[in-house]
Amino acid sequence: MSRFSFFCCFTIYTAISGIIFLFKVTNGHNWFDQWIYDRFFVFQFISVVTIGLNFEASNLNDFSYVRLDNRRKILARELLGYYIQGFICLSVMFIFIIFGALLLVENNFIMKLADWYFRYLLGIVLFINVISCLKWSNKMTLRKYCFLIVFMWMALELIVLRSYIRKFFGLDINLLFSWVFQKGIESYFWMLGMVLISIILNIMISDKKDFI
Repeated sequence: MSRFSFFCCFTIYTAISGIIFLFKVTNGHNWFDQWIYDRFFVFQFISVVTIGLNFEASNLNDFSYVRLDNRRKILARELLGYYIQGFICLSVMFIFIIFGALLLVENNFIMKLADWYFRYLLGIVLFINVISCLKWSNKMTLRKYCFLIVFMWMALELIVLRSYIRKFFGLDINLLFSWVFQKGIESYFWMLGMVLISIILNIMISDKKDFI
């Protein structure tokens, strides 16, 4: 599937989700809360974006690498393609959220949505960077199942571990992706720091990549 075809499918999927959510509003559901919570982020957004990232990844392989000068150019091209995919999907989704808010005559939502847009964006970038670290590994299992491994970790962290620790120990411990849903400005610093660290790790791992 081409990138354009995937974006068309994603837009249709998001539009259908928006229509369903609009009907649920009439039954007392909050419009924004249906889009902005951990289970939606994992199972209805990231899961679909991951499919698109898989299609994007299929455009780069060991044969296409030989056309590029060095590993860092390959890494930069790969990450850029992933980032564009995630950015467009996120922007399409938030356009529908804003459109629905206008239809429902919601007030004072721009700052709230701006906050969550950047939180989701940093979450996507971190998700992509961790996938890339595994994809550049010399371990065949990590390379082959990198998308599944990182997605399963995100689901486990956000849906199971975070809730379990909070419920039974009364602690609000954040590891990687749970910082997306941690309120406060400090969560931005943590996410930005982890994004930077993951980029550095990508460079270090890619420099040692064995293509043979």
